[in-house]
Amino acid sequence: MNSVTASPNQYNFGLEFNYALWTQGTDITLVNVPWNNDYRDIVRFTNPSINTYIDSIESSGVSISNLSYVKPNQPIRLDIPFNAAYRYNYLRASNPVQPIPGSATKDFYYFITDVRYIAPNTTEVVVQLDVWQTFGYDVTFGQCYVERGHIGIANQNNFTNYGRDYLTIPEGLDMGNEYQIIAKRREILMSNELVHNAKPNVLVASTINLEADAGDMSSPVFKTAEGSNFTGIASGASFSVFDSSGALLNFMARFSSKPWVTQGIISITTIPAISRYDSSFVIGNNGYDSTNDATNPSRATPAPVAAQQSKRYDMFSNWRSSSEILNYIPSRYRHLKKFLTSPYLFIELTTWTGAPALIKPEVWATDSATIVERASLVPPSQRVSFHPFKYNAIAGSATDNKNYRGVSNMVTSVGGDDNGDYLDIGVSISNFPTAAIVNNGAINYMASNNASIGYQRNNADWVQQRAMRTNEVTYDQSSGAIDTSRKLNSIGINADMAQTSIGNNAAVAQGAIGAVSNLAGSAAGGGKAIAGAAIGGASTAASLAVMYTANNASLGVRNNAANSSNRETTGQSSYVRDTNKSLADWSANGDYENTIAGINAKVQDAQLIQPSVSGQMGGEIANFINEAVELSVRWKMIDQASIRAIGEYWLRYGYAVRKFWTPPASMSVMSKFTYWKMKETYIVSAPMPETFKQVIRGIFEKGVTVWTQPGYIGTTDIGDNSPIGGFTL
Repeated sequence: MNSVTASPNQYNFGLEFNYALWTQGTDITLVNVPWNNDYRDIVRFTNPSINTYIDSIESSGVSISNLSYVKPNQPIRLDIPFNAAYRYNYLRASNPVQPIPGSATKDFYYFITDVRYIAPNTTEVVVQLDVWQTFGYDVTFGQCYVERGHIGIANQNNFTNYGRDYLTIPEGLDMGNEYQIIAKRREILMSNELVHNAKPNVLVASTINLEADAGDMSSPVFKTAEGSNFTGIASGASFSVFDSSGALLNFMARFSSKPWVTQGIISITTIPAISRYDSSFVIGNNGYDSTNDATNPSRATPAPVAAQQSKRYDMFSNWRSSSEILNYIPSRYRHLKKFLTSPYLFIELTTWTGAPALIKPEVWATDSATIVERASLVPPSQRVSFHPFKYNAIAGSATDNKNYRGVSNMVTSVGGDDNGDYLDIGVSISNFPTAAIVNNGAINYMASNNASIGYQRNNADWVQQRAMRTNEVTYDQSSGAIDTSRKLNSIGINADMAQTSIGNNAAVAQGAIGAVSNLAGSAAGGGKAIAGAAIGGASTAASLAVMYTANNASLGVRNNAANSSNRETTGQSSYVRDTNKSLADWSANGDYENTIAGINAKVQDAQLIQPSVSGQMGGEIANFINEAVELSVRWKMIDQASIRAIGEYWLRYGYAVRKFWTPPASMSVMSKFTYWKMKETYIVSAPMPETFKQVIRGIFEKGVTVWTQPGYIGTTDIGDNSPIGGFTL
């Protein structure tokens, strides 16, 4: 039970004017105000005050003085007609003779929630205390968790770090279905010379030294590549740079008859101009210049590209303040910088190879969409990559630029670690247009087999000559044998004739000796004896003649037989000799012709050898021919309908904040109205009952608009509301 401990004479019971009891002499004023008791809108009067405002409209209201005791929580009967009372929604009660103890005179403010007819000149009204206008000016707010409000727009630092510090809080708003391209920039690396003036170079890699003397088909020569250090990468192949396709055609025309050299080409790639990455590289000095004709191309292995290894350039200078970007946003919403952050705006990087990258504008920590381009031109992993400079880097972070040393003209890299995502985000071109060349397989075969074919022809000649010479020797030997046989036959015949002659001579001699002997014996015997001897001698002579004749006839028969036999023998030998030589000559000629036919068949077959191919076909040829090999950067924003819908919402209710902050005493950060939506509302000082504190806390936690002037409520264009300035989160 409550008890009163103080002396009763210290209190004026029932004589104090307050919100629960209007003492005698209270004056009330009935007016119509633009705010109401749902507390969606409240006014924070500064100058003029609420009383000044009510006094200014009092002429259109009703004033009643010197009321008796009244309890405003109960219906109040007023001595006015009903039709004079129902037009008003607000009431001020004041009693200047009854100040609240310890303070100046305080007025109380009420909403008229109902008006009832009692009698012709009596009307009953029901009132509800306007807690905000009565006690709100006495409240001191502490750290409040601001979920949403205009402080997000009024925050002078809201676009610090390109909006990343304050404007990236999700809103949960519908952003439409499609993004529209509002601006684009392109960096052309190379293109068909008929489309853009971005002439490429042609890089040729070969396992054969293209610089060495190649000889000709009768004496082909090639030398293995000596390796190179192209772009600082050691390679066993040699690299040659042509300043254009025309220069390559000149070279190919010159070497079309020397496929034993061009067969060593392992790749032909169209690449961006070397001077793009090394300004000191001059094609006329270090490669094949298109001004050289096909008979005398300047041929020299290019020097290593050791100078500028990467490029840094701006795609769109100060794009966030560019009219090209901002003019897409209606002027009514142009100051709402949140439109320049994702997901309302994205930046797309693409090389038109099917793998674009979406970049968040607030994360790209540069003013001018700075790109770093890196090239790796050595096959087989050729690539040009692009990454947004300082993407996702902390504001003010340094870039790790390093010096390349070891070359005479030391340069500073423009592409070191930027302390952001660096190489982890970006796009690349990794499929350069490639080409192939056709080698004459027959010429190549003939040239590469030139020595062996000559050897085969010489060997065929030698084999034929050796066979023919062997035939001649065999023929001569057979002829000599025949002559020897003839000579031996003649010697036999001569010997036989001599033998017969000797026999005949001996017979004659023996006959003569016998005759002499007979005659000698007859002489000794008388004449008859001589006659007998003579007859015997004659008989002997006749016998010798017959024998002589027989010997000669026998000699003739033997000679004829020997000659006939010799003729037959030598005739057969001559036939064999002649036919053997004829067959050997025919065979030798046939072997030679067959060997030559075989060699000619190889040569003829070589004409049917399919052409060989050096290099390869492939790459993004379509882009190169039809448009360009390029980097395209495109700014894409939500459509106009979504911009208007979201813009109107932000103008009315501000940005999502989600941060603890102490509101100003005026509760206003904008020129005409300020919206607040608190999650936690801390009131550190409030001379009022707890019920009213909870009412004020509830007002701000459900969301309320604080107006600087009551006349702005419902009449103000929400776009006509600018930040006051001087506020930071």
